[in-house]
Amino acid sequence: MTQSVLNFTVESTNEKLTPRAGEAIFGEFLKAIRVDKLCNKHLPSPQSNRGYTPYTFIQPLMLMLHSGGRYLEDIRMINSDKALRTLLGMKNIPTADSIGKWLKRDTVEKHSGMEKINRILLQRYLYRIDDPLVLDIDATVIESHKSIAYTTYKMFPGFTPIIGHINGGYVIHQEFRQGNVAPADDNLGFLKACEAQLAEEKKFAYLRADAASYQAALFNYCNKNDITYTIGGHLDQSVLNTIAQISQWKPLSDKKGTAHHLKEEVAEFLHTMQDTDHAFRMIVVKKTATPVLHGLEQFLTEEELLSYASERYSVIATNDLTMSTEEIVHFYRQRGDTSENRIKELKNGFNLKYLPTSHFQANALYFHIGTLAYNLFMLFKRILHTSWQKHTIQTIRYKLYHVAGKVITHARQTILKVNQSFVETFNVIRERIYQISLE
Repeated sequence: MTQSVLNFTVESTNEKLTPRAGEAIFGEFLKAIRVDKLCNKHLPSPQSNRGYTPYTFIQPLMLMLHSGGRYLEDIRMINSDKALRTLLGMKNIPTADSIGKWLKRDTVEKHSGMEKINRILLQRYLYRIDDPLVLDIDATVIESHKSIAYTTYKMFPGFTPIIGHINGGYVIHQEFRQGNVAPADDNLGFLKACEAQLAEEKKFAYLRADAASYQAALFNYCNKNDITYTIGGHLDQSVLNTIAQISQWKPLSDKKGTAHHLKEEVAEFLHTMQDTDHAFRMIVVKKTATPVLHGLEQFLTEEELLSYASERYSVIATNDLTMSTEEIVHFYRQRGDTSENRIKELKNGFNLKYLPTSHFQANALYFHIGTLAYNLFMLFKRILHTSWQKHTIQTIRYKLYHVAGKVITHARQTILKVNQSFVETFNVIRERIYQISLE
């Protein structure tokens, strides 16, 4: 008999139990918005009648990524969950090896199909958005020591995908790139690819990006197509010379009108680049920093603190003619949530920093599937309680997905039993899912 500290024993049961009862609700949502039909229509079909349909591969990957899986081998956790499979009617689940082989086949056709699926779901996402469309583009680095990885600009091997987010964080387009591709490579082409995802009656009103997009061709394109850009600039010698001539600075206040907690000041001037066909505003942010250990400043006089103070500058280029300098800075800094934090959600929340193979196109397809999982999460959150709609995937796992349940099949009826405290939440979400299925 096993020795133990607490007074209980462990025994087996043949009952259908699941630690992810709430994820069945997400699986029901996928059915309601017809993701199965989209996958089977736009992705390559099996070459034989005995082969798995595309959705047979996509569905377990969606469930695995949403439940926190990192590697293809984690598919076995979905496969072993008989209760979840019963609820979702999942008769066949490919093995990790089968999924790996599927990722390597017909990659060009599958990428094209994934684009079509994402474009259709994008229309669903934009349906209730009345605000002007804001596109945030940013590149990120995925460290990888696989044999196909090249050294990135951060001096370790990996890949550098570039990602475009629109209002609220939906990924409108992404390109999986080798590590030796610079973040500034063909950003204008990427902007045009993002525009191609929109319906004809839609267009971007704003573009936000970091200094990798500080390019004359991009500025000219935006100016000609009525896109207001707000892009991080370069502190080249011409810009530094102009900054040195600025005599009047304005304190940077927050949106409530109070002074910023960091000593920051703003100013602006008109600027051009050699190949731009127009002049644009250059917003300058001056940050005065004192490199003193925290707590030590109380022992120094104001004169001593000033003697250690140093000024640091950052610049933002924009063709906007309506917003104030402060409004431009606040608008640009929203990238922190709408782009940078969303990329962290992709890489950490959906574990896309773990790539499954040493085949570049297969990894690119897997990353594409991961962004689909993320976008479906963005759509799913819209039907949740208002207070849940800003939650990350980790929080939704804790509050909803990872609820324990028991599945009972009786008189041709399937019953999911969960703790009483979750019954109303489950039923409310399922009612909303049913309403969506009627659209």
